[in-house]
Amino acid sequence: MRTSKTNKYLITAVLLGIIFHGTSMFFTLERTYDALIHLFFANHYATSWFEPWSYSWYTGFSAMGYPPLVHQSIGVLSLLGGLKFGMFTVALLGVILFITGVYRFTKVIIPNEKAAGYAAIMAVFSTCFVETLHVFGQLPSIIGISILMHALPEVYKWLKSGKRIALFKALALLAITVTSHHVTPVFGMVFFIFPLIGTVIMDAAREKVSSNSEVTFSVFAKAFWNKLMRIIIFGTCSLILIIVCILPYWINTKNNPITQVPIPHGSRDNFLEVTSSGLVFFIIPWGVLLLFLPYFLYRFYSKRLLFFGFSFSLLFILGTGGTTPIPLKLLGENAFNILTLDRFTLWASIMALPLFGEFCYRFTDGDYKEILQKKWGAVLHRFIGGFLAIAFIFMAVFTMTLGIFRPIQPDEINMQPIVNFLNEDDHDRWRYLPLGFGDQMAWLSAQTNATTVDGNYHSARRLPELTSRAVERLENSKHHGIEGLGSLQQFLTVPEKFHLKYVFSNDKFYDPLLYFTGWHRLSLLENGITVWEKAGITPLPSILPKDDVPLFQKLMWGIIPIFTVILSIFLYLRSMWFHSFRKKEDRQLFLFDKGITSRKGQKWLYRTSLCWSGIMLLLTAYMVYGIYVKKAVQLTPESVITAYYDALDFKEFERAHSYIDPASEKDISQFMLEVSVTDGLLSSYSKMDSIAVSVLDKNEWTASAVAKIKWITPLKEIQTTDTLSIKKHQGKWYIVPKSVDPYIPPDQLMLESSTRFFNHGKRKITSEQTFHEDVLKQPVVEVTTAKMIQRDSIFYIVGSIQNVDNIPADIAVTGALYDSENNEIARYNAQDIVKHKLLAKETTPFLIQFDITYDKHQTFVVPTNFEVQVKANVATTDLHQTVTPSQIQINGSHLEGFLFNPRIEAATIPQLLLSYYNDSKELIWTESIYIDQSVRPQRKRAFSIDLPDLEQPIVVSSSLLNISVNGLPNESISDKVHPNRNTVGEKEFLIPINGMPYSFISITTNSYIGNPR
Repeated sequence: MRTSKTNKYLITAVLLGIIFHGTSMFFTLERTYDALIHLFFANHYATSWFEPWSYSWYTGFSAMGYPPLVHQSIGVLSLLGGLKFGMFTVALLGVILFITGVYRFTKVIIPNEKAAGYAAIMAVFSTCFVETLHVFGQLPSIIGISILMHALPEVYKWLKSGKRIALFKALALLAITVTSHHVTPVFGMVFFIFPLIGTVIMDAAREKVSSNSEVTFSVFAKAFWNKLMRIIIFGTCSLILIIVCILPYWINTKNNPITQVPIPHGSRDNFLEVTSSGLVFFIIPWGVLLLFLPYFLYRFYSKRLLFFGFSFSLLFILGTGGTTPIPLKLLGENAFNILTLDRFTLWASIMALPLFGEFCYRFTDGDYKEILQKKWGAVLHRFIGGFLAIAFIFMAVFTMTLGIFRPIQPDEINMQPIVNFLNEDDHDRWRYLPLGFGDQMAWLSAQTNATTVDGNYHSARRLPELTSRAVERLENSKHHGIEGLGSLQQFLTVPEKFHLKYVFSNDKFYDPLLYFTGWHRLSLLENGITVWEKAGITPLPSILPKDDVPLFQKLMWGIIPIFTVILSIFLYLRSMWFHSFRKKEDRQLFLFDKGITSRKGQKWLYRTSLCWSGIMLLLTAYMVYGIYVKKAVQLTPESVITAYYDALDFKEFERAHSYIDPASEKDISQFMLEVSVTDGLLSSYSKMDSIAVSVLDKNEWTASAVAKIKWITPLKEIQTTDTLSIKKHQGKWYIVPKSVDPYIPPDQLMLESSTRFFNHGKRKITSEQTFHEDVLKQPVVEVTTAKMIQRDSIFYIVGSIQNVDNIPADIAVTGALYDSENNEIARYNAQDIVKHKLLAKETTPFLIQFDITYDKHQTFVVPTNFEVQVKANVATTDLHQTVTPSQIQINGSHLEGFLFNPRIEAATIPQLLLSYYNDSKELIWTESIYIDQSVRPQRKRAFSIDLPDLEQPIVVSSSLLNISVNGLPNESISDKVHPNRNTVGEKEFLIPINGMPYSFISITTNSYIGNPR
């Protein structure tokens, strides 16, 4: 008899895993996509274990939308050393479970101790695992698949030998998988357990005959019939576990089905068209394993592993995403648009690890070593082995450091100043919105009791403003173009609907949108985050609504997951204790392969592998060449122009300067100086969406080209057309720089006196709520005109408002439409077609657009009446009146002139509110025009506008009866403040227009100051 020994390769693999991953995860895990999300859920369970409802995100959502075990484990461990201690501990546990899981899984597929040990070592540096842990941070997926691999040997034992303890162990481990990650057991049954059942039956059939060739269909059918009862028992128990263990999840899914616009994901892209997605979701997960694809197919399609071969092939195809139409056909449109298909590539690469371990064993210690050394020699054999080892480790390190080469998260944010701000003066009684935080917004939510309208688990969203657009988060809405910014605008324009009062901006890209929708800068925190505030927002009510669930669901959700872990530990401790007193026997629980005894097909495999390796090396060389061509951007005029604008887009000015013609003698300091004085919407708040370069004229040394570029800004989409000259110098193409504006202001020193305002807030240092003594009197504003109009099938409210008080006012304008029976049809706020900050006696036009949508079961209702509600609060900041129009000229439908800035503040983004009037000088329309470039102090900026050929809209209703200001009727304000209003000369400033449907226009200016002094 032989005493079993611990596999030294397994011990080595575990130690390598702890060292390699245990040290590196402290630098990578917090910057991954999902790790901080799991930290947020863990904090929820640590603070309210049996309460599934959370108010932190989306105005409230149920935590029952995600299996809780991993989150609860982190929450329990956080009681010992904090949330991050719990997260790193669970991640390290996941590393150990994955390595040992691969080892145990390999012993089922390739029952050879050394092959299993090699597979465990390969699992340490597997790029699929490295990416899942260090790039994606998917801890539940790792725990789920690792525990599933631990369960497979127990399933095999039960089906093969009928031992009940094996069934109990398998079900206990499967229960842990279910409560860790719901997708893994559901698909794991299909791709792992079903093939395992086929392998068990194949092994049982093999025992009835003397050779593999004698395993016929009839023999297989008899073996299947003999195992059928065990299969039914296991299948029934597994189904019960999958349902019962997370029964609240299934109930929640039924009651709150995911009905939202599908969110694009790179794993569904066509990898041949979107090569970056192919790299991240296909090339990197497979890594060096792609070289051995012929070997995997050869071994998987051997008779014993045939069912795993079918599963492996299906996983490989599903992992190709949208490259082929097959995944869409197999999954269906709904599942295809919901699932992230990279999980199939993860499972396929994990399924290949046992065979890769077998290959490494045969290559280093087995028959392949003898064959290859005899054919190639020992030196070349060792060289190839060393090359493969270095390539395997290099891919693992490259994958781990992918976030350094291509950052996927903003720089780490110190959350303490934000937490302190939310804790002071009852700021947490309102909702907040982080912008530009990346996944760190989850870490902020875990540290504060304040709530946000955004969130980081899109499957839990229920707000129509979020589910109606393909935008995962509001905080990164700029990356989704116009659609993403449109979703964000819905929250910024109507913040009172969500009790949204504070915005924390970590990206200045959003600042213009915040300003022109009526927000004002409150302060700059010590961590560099800008706080924006909206005045007049009511705090959250003391009791918030929630979707409550029965008590039994709460108890199941809080008890069953942890109980599955305790039960599994008990079963395995019992088994270890029981076997420690038993006499060691040299038993073989599985039908182990004794290696490949037949050489049939080996020559075919050898030649195919050589051809496949050659193809892969050629493709690798082609990719390297493509990277070289992409980096060598000065090979053609098109490439240098594209690279120049790409550098400007990412604010890499030194790189952009390297593409400037050296003969122009424009050094880096002059170039940077010219860039520094170029500001505005286009220069400072835009992201390049696409570029098309057309070469007009080209010879050996010079060329001219036109670059048509589409820019995404927070306020509008801009399309520019630039004509450039390019010169060739020493084999490289360079851009000839353009001349700068020669205008020089007359004075060096400018003096300006102005009135400034300051609001003390609380004059007394107290935590008590302010009631009357420190509350400012609201400014008095008056709505001078208002009417509901219709253009095409869209309804609007257009009018004008005047601040009749002696102090500045911050106004918010809300409009509502009603039918003939006074039922409200729609309600919305004036977005950016209004001047939100009004100085004393200043007037602004406004326009509110109503996008009324009806489903197919509703009938269209025509609005017949409207109301306007104006809220005015004292304004003390952003009171900048910087630019004035001058030298206005109108030629037909073309308006041009200059904006002059007489002040000492640069007008970063000038806005023109163009109002249109009919023959009776009645306001009929207003639109907003943004000037793409800034106006510096004491300078002017030319502007040119093509006036639209607007037909006069249909006036549905024109009345000031249903107008209120600060809750008071507008008529009472008018009668009290201006009982004898003198309208003489009121409209003398109107500019006459000839040959257009409208007769007059007026221009109201507004400006955003990027960095106010």
